[in-house]
Amino acid sequence: MSFLSLAPEDLFPGEHVVLQKNANAVIDVRESGLSRFAFDDLMWLVGMDGKEAIGGRAFLTNYRLVFKAHSVNRMRGSFSVFLPSVLDVRNSSVAVTRKATLTTALQELTLVLWGVPRFIDAVRTACTTLGADQVRQLIPWCWPNRGRQVTG
Repeated sequence: MSFLSLAPEDLFPGEHVVLQKNANAVIDVRESGLSRFAFDDLMWLVGMDGKEAIGGRAFLTNYRLVFKAHSVNRMRGSFSVFLPSVLDVRNSSVAVTRKATLTTALQELTLVLWGVPRFIDAVRTACTTLGADQVRQLIPWCWPNRGRQVTG
């Protein structure tokens, strides 16, 4: 499936896309095990020292934020953050680089994208729109083995 869209099988029951934007997910080059690349010693000029931007598309749904990388990257694949885990979303732009950072209890995720204020508003709205019943529905998807006794 193309990075340009989410296939129906990529979505949970009752989930739908609220906003989609071309974006770059900012990763730490050392943590990701990547080698240095051309001109990476200049990344500090745009507030990205030791970082690399993985191109793709961000999909905000009514349940989560999904990022899908496109195939012209050194890293590929996708990841998602469930909206109930988002503690904060803020404008983290530096110089000409437009960035939004989502904070959870365990990590920070930074995306480079245009329209940061609109993106932040959409994430905040999606987070506050989730009702208690919807959050309860998400628990088995977030923690598939929650409540099961481990033996062996």
